[in-house]
Amino acid sequence: MDKPQQIRLNKLSASHPGCSLAKTSQTLAALQKQVKLSKDIETAIRSTAKKMRTVAAPPGQPFLFTNNIDINERLVRSALIRCDDIKYRRFGAGKAKALLVYLGGLTDTNKLEKTVIECLTGRLESYESFGDVNEITNLLITAAEVTVVAKPTEVITNIIRGMPLLLIDGISDALSIDAAKYEKRQISKAENEDVARGPHDAFNETLSDNIALVRRRTKDPDLKVEIFEIGSRTQTAVALLYVDDIIKSGLADEVRNQLLSIQIDKVILSANIEEFLSNRVWNPFPQVLTTERPDKTVAGLYEGRIGILVDNSPTALIFPVSLQDFMQSVDDYTQRPAVVSLIRFTRYLAAFTAVFLPALYVSVVSYHPGMLPSGLAFSIAELRARTPFPALLEAFLMEGLLEIFQEAIVRLPQKLAAAAGVVGALVIGTTVVEAALVNALLVVVVALTGLAVFSMPSYTFGMALRFFRVPVLIAAATLGLYGVIISIILMIVFLCSLRTYGEFYLGDIFDITLIEDWKDGLVRLPAKFLTSRPKRLGPKDRTRIGG
Repeated sequence: MDKPQQIRLNKLSASHPGCSLAKTSQTLAALQKQVKLSKDIETAIRSTAKKMRTVAAPPGQPFLFTNNIDINERLVRSALIRCDDIKYRRFGAGKAKALLVYLGGLTDTNKLEKTVIECLTGRLESYESFGDVNEITNLLITAAEVTVVAKPTEVITNIIRGMPLLLIDGISDALSIDAAKYEKRQISKAENEDVARGPHDAFNETLSDNIALVRRRTKDPDLKVEIFEIGSRTQTAVALLYVDDIIKSGLADEVRNQLLSIQIDKVILSANIEEFLSNRVWNPFPQVLTTERPDKTVAGLYEGRIGILVDNSPTALIFPVSLQDFMQSVDDYTQRPAVVSLIRFTRYLAAFTAVFLPALYVSVVSYHPGMLPSGLAFSIAELRARTPFPALLEAFLMEGLLEIFQEAIVRLPQKLAAAAGVVGALVIGTTVVEAALVNALLVVVVALTGLAVFSMPSYTFGMALRFFRVPVLIAAATLGLYGVIISIILMIVFLCSLRTYGEFYLGDIFDITLIEDWKDGLVRLPAKFLTSRPKRLGPKDRTRIGG
């Protein structure tokens, strides 16, 4: 047998000296150095790029627009991440690429299509010839308002407001297009301040419509409208209205500074602004008159007052005001002066009744029954003999039922309010008497008290009267008529201490120097005698007739 052939293996380095282990180790070490060096270079590049971005973007701005549309789109998308209602629309603008960014639902897409996309598509054949973005906005885009926005934060805010963003490749300027669309309620009838005669239109929730309703009633160029944004997050538009040649000197500046100093993250209702305009937050009496009527707002402006309109709120704020302003209605100026004077006197009597009638009942029944005629005293004693509770507890029980009934009527849907009225009448008017929980006379007293509150022209003022009814009732149960008298004195002192932008809350009631204003206070004289504006407001031009 042949011997097997022996195979001899030699080292690779024997035939290829360059592949030796030492040489390979040296090469690997050099490669590792190159990798480490490349990583250091990458880190340095990233650090330099970060520093360049920090230097490029101004303080407070998230980024800076470039002339590359792809980069700009990524920057905008990163700022509006997880906002699925933001729409991105790319299209060709001649030889260039364009991008529209808009908010679905708050943007008029038809207007955007006609004024931007149709105007730019196929019309920028030689885009390089336009060296200035103003040439594009002035020559091509037909939108009513096109703004070049430099701050990215302002661009993002405009998109959220419904104003689309237009970016064109090769241009670092961002264009904001006026194409906002808001779903709004139509101008309708005033629900809480309806009148027998006079206009029936009322404010809605759109600020521009509300300003237009005011402007429609006057062509006076001295009527100034200043719009601010309040609320760090909501950025709600708030309009300050005043007549420049009538309002007291310095009042507009004071209110403007007060509005600008409001630090709050959201403004949803006009009441959010109202609380910052009141100098006593725990005061139950309103210091700002709220109205949903444009005619009442204009009338207040031409008396020398300030008006404030808040976007998304259907009510206007009017101030400074006094007690008598809450006791007046628009119907007071559409009826005969003699009738109106009687009605105004009735309102003041109703305000007194709303606060002090239950207290008078408790004090007389509990402490001073001898003040009543004998027949009435015996009748009341006979009625109260069937009830097991003292007069104060009876009054509190009826007041509690009345408050619950009023809140139920306000909160229930309109279709159920009538049914709740029937149930309330049965419970308050019949059942509690038949069950001998309270006497029938107290039911009449409480019913008159509720009607007196309902007769107030201002709902917020009526709420204040409801609040003071309880402490006065306790004072009457403790000290009798002395408690009632002390309550009246303390309430007058408290009202005298109130000020609304320098004006006394009681107005001209106790000031003989303001006797000129009595012509339109507790009574109303005919219009030909109302020749001057209220002196207590300090208007620059006091002439109302003949000016």
